[in-house]
Amino acid sequence: MKAGLFPGQGIPAGTVLDWLPENDSLVDESQMTLGYPLRRRVKITARREGALLATELAQPAIFVASVRSWRKTDESHDFYTGHSLGEYAALVAAGAISFGDALRVVRVRGEAMNAASKSAPGTMIAVLGMGLEAAHEIATAAGVQVANDNAPDQVVLAGPEAALERAAALVGEAGARSVLLEVSGAFHTDAMAASANDLREALESVDITMPRVPVISNVTAEPYGSADAIRELLVTQLTHPVRWRESIEHLWTQGARDFVDLGPGRVVAGLAARVTRDLKKKEVPVGA
Repeated sequence: MKAGLFPGQGIPAGTVLDWLPENDSLVDESQMTLGYPLRRRVKITARREGALLATELAQPAIFVASVRSWRKTDESHDFYTGHSLGEYAALVAAGAISFGDALRVVRVRGEAMNAASKSAPGTMIAVLGMGLEAAHEIATAAGVQVANDNAPDQVVLAGPEAALERAAALVGEAGARSVLLEVSGAFHTDAMAASANDLREALESVDITMPRVPVISNVTAEPYGSADAIRELLVTQLTHPVRWRESIEHLWTQGARDFVDLGPGRVVAGLAARVTRDLKKKEVPVGA
């Protein structure tokens, strides 16, 4: 069985631009909906090699690139899931929300998260070579929060810079390493609470139905059960960890073996491979 995966926000501007071609009908529709030249703004940032897009621009740009990529594929998928922002593209692919409505919600989400980041400054670090339990203990000791459980050996912590410095020191003492992420806020933590009302209002203003194909929620690591649950869990996701490892594990238990990164980039395929690597080792061969 095949699962379609959609990425989150941390994609370089140059990569996003490659997935937003000129004279494309979906890009043109997006720019009309947003009321600004999306591709041109991405192109300006992409002039700096490796630069990431600002949150309020990154979210609509990556969402549009993701949906365009999905529409261009001829493949069908048995499941969908997305990492953080990627959930919105997953819900479009599964028929739960229209592209235009989702784009309008994503714009509000990006702007609200950007505003929350300014009122409660913070950032994020990736912890490599350490699992969730040990990372959670360090987060508690340092006064930060677990933001992403990405793979058996990769967890992301988020919080104020000074507290993350303490966390990074503890990670080093434990024999693992940490990498500072180029983001503008402590996403998926309490710091994003101020963005919840705006997102809730935006979600309540659009039509959402049950997905035609199961979509795995970041918050529960299980399929959405109703349209109301989609609205509520997308708001909850702002301040709760992305349970990516558990989401991939759930898909594995449901029979998924082909994990397709629908882009832009190949970040989520790489994370899925790190999760399934251990699962493959545990799998008992037929006839064994």
